[in-house]
Amino acid sequence: MRTHSAPQHLRDQNELQLLRQDNPSFAGTLAKGMMILQCFVSDPRPQANSELAQRLGMPRPTISRLCRTLQAMGYLDHDEQLDRYFIGPAIVSLGYPYLISTPLLNQLRPAMQAMATQMMGAVSIGVAMDLDVVYLESCTHEQGTLKRPAVGAVRGIVETAMGRALLASLEENARSETLERIRNQRPDDYQRCLAGMEESLMHYRKRGFAINLGDAGLGVLAVGVASRIRYGSRQLLFNCAVPGYRVKPQELLKTIGPRLTDMVRMADAQSGLR
Repeated sequence: MRTHSAPQHLRDQNELQLLRQDNPSFAGTLAKGMMILQCFVSDPRPQANSELAQRLGMPRPTISRLCRTLQAMGYLDHDEQLDRYFIGPAIVSLGYPYLISTPLLNQLRPAMQAMATQMMGAVSIGVAMDLDVVYLESCTHEQGTLKRPAVGAVRGIVETAMGRALLASLEENARSETLERIRNQRPDDYQRCLAGMEESLMHYRKRGFAINLGDAGLGVLAVGVASRIRYGSRQLLFNCAVPGYRVKPQELLKTIGPRLTDMVRMADAQSGLR
């Protein structure tokens, strides 16, 4: 049985039906609209009704009705010439209150920027969302990582150092359940990142940080730390990413990881957690 308190990224109509069976009060129509919007997270290009219908396993008339509704509310825009939908500006305004309410963000920016400049990389804050992490803020060096994690970027938990730090901070049962879901739902990511993920989980308590030696692609190396600061029901997660051609893996362990750990300890102390 699914855990209703945990957010679920529903991939298609079949998963929606299973969830509704477990929870009869679940609002299916609302969920279908949100599933359409979620399609643009992993594939932001303009999409036709037929593509969305095939991807979500829903009838095309249902998709058409929902897309027109989302368009009327500003969450989707429609290109008449292409006859395709793309994300509308209301999505940005919807996320703004969440971003500006991130705890301690204004106080942490100077320390994040100083570390990003010194390490010639990017220092980011994120939170977990189901099997992914969402980046809420990034401070970058002007010649930083090859793949900058922009605000709102979504990465898989096992692919990121901050996601691995989150896994290491979970209780054993919750961690096992999450890893099992990743193994079943994202088998390619799970197998590709298995060795690095297990290494981080094994050594996190001793080191105080997780590592990623390029599993996210493009030669980016990273360290991650899970803070004790809560944003609602979620922990704030911290990441420092650097280009692998500029930094050797050993520097992650000796310099960058301890530096990020110190910064997160400072953040915990500022929030009253010691």
